[in-house]
Amino acid sequence: MDAEGDRLSGLQDDLILQILSFVGLKDAIGTSVLSPRWRYLWTSTPHLSFSSEDFPTVDKFSSFVNHVLSRRNNQAQVSSVNLYLRLKDGQDVAHRIMNYAFSHNVQQVNLTCWFGNITCFPDDDIGFSLSLSNSQTIKHLTFSRCCYYDHIALTSTSKLSSLTTLHLDHITLYDGFFSNCPNLENLTLNCCRMLGSNAFRIPHPRLCNLTVNQGQGHLVSNTLDVVAPQLKNLTITEFGGSYRISAPELASLLFRGFAPFMFSTDGLNLLEKAQLSLYSLNGLDSPDAPSVISLLQKLHNVEDLSLSVEIVELLNSAVERISHQPSPFANLKSLKILPRINCGWKHQHVQVIMSTEVKSYLLDSSPEAALTEVPSEHCCDLIAARALILKKAENNHA
Repeated sequence: MDAEGDRLSGLQDDLILQILSFVGLKDAIGTSVLSPRWRYLWTSTPHLSFSSEDFPTVDKFSSFVNHVLSRRNNQAQVSSVNLYLRLKDGQDVAHRIMNYAFSHNVQQVNLTCWFGNITCFPDDDIGFSLSLSNSQTIKHLTFSRCCYYDHIALTSTSKLSSLTTLHLDHITLYDGFFSNCPNLENLTLNCCRMLGSNAFRIPHPRLCNLTVNQGQGHLVSNTLDVVAPQLKNLTITEFGGSYRISAPELASLLFRGFAPFMFSTDGLNLLEKAQLSLYSLNGLDSPDAPSVISLLQKLHNVEDLSLSVEIVELLNSAVERISHQPSPFANLKSLKILPRINCGWKHQHVQVIMSTEVKSYLLDSSPEAALTEVPSEHCCDLIAARALILKKAENNHA
């Protein structure tokens, strides 16, 4: 070994293992030839990262996984597992890795499955299922499906008492799954579906941050039903239909997508910030006015309110519905008018014309509130800023 290698060998084992976790398992195993001291160091790395893309066939990937798991130091805990599985027939390998990680007290798992579109399963069939029943230590789970045909299910028949953060992307859940996650605080659902219920139900006593995105063309339920007494931040995007929200502690709401058919709550008395960007297939029109006005009235305690220009235009066309109503916003400090919802692609500036009646309805109860129009080129910055705020909130609760 040269002097540089000697300096590296002089580091403590814990630090070397941390370094090895960044170079990938294949390279980490390669360090075993450096010296007798390095021969078995890789077997204790707490971070396992596998990718089927590194191998031409399932058999070669499976052999590598067997090599790693059979030679790993069984006394060493597994802190995190990253698995990218692209091969259609690699489900057995995935189960082998997950079962090993669960039996070694894994705390964080990132699993991405890309099975291609070789097989189109019927709506009620499941192409691949991952059970968390054997995991009592997992705290953070990210599970993604990169395929629009096969269905992947996440199940558990036992309590996941340590799970606090869950990110799911194109995953199937069964009604009642969240009851097995008693300490869940951060939940993100992207284009997921729920079997066993006509509504997408999210009842949870400790949930603090919730993001639900169904995506255009991925609607799997007409009703979102949330019962979360400690929920602080709620983001709903591209989820068309009806909403039942019971979240008395809610402080921040972002709603982006189709105008709701129905939005019921049991009170949003602590809501401080709300951002609404609404549209319909043929543009917001008079039939949408009652539900939109009803939603605005439920936001009566907000201090910071952002409305898309489509909402202003709808109110302009429905002044007869609001002209004799008092302004509901008594605590308003800031009113922002957002650009059109599709401006992220076009970035075309549209001048906002707000009628006197609409301005009175929005601002008469808070005459000192600042009214600003957000330039169209900044609309994407708002979405990015919201994501950053939610990420910070998750970290604060981790």
